[in-house]
Amino acid sequence: MKFIHGTRFINNTMKNTKLFKRGVVYKLHNIKRSDNGIIYTFLVGGKDVKDITFASFEEADNWLETIQI
Repeated sequence: MKFIHGTRFINNTMKNTKLFKRGVVYKLHNIKRSDNGIIYTFLVGGKDVKDITFASFEEADNWLETIQI
């Protein structure tokens, strides 16, 4: 697990738009384990909440490295 609460992300690439809209700021709010994987909770644009489930911490790190500010 590479990222901590409060880390900001913005997808300025044409990749990963399935989970992260392009040009929107995502702030990591919470990380928790579940039966289905690891749930990362983000504050989107400072007001909305979005949960994204990753299979592992490694998968999350690989996705998030490409869009970290």
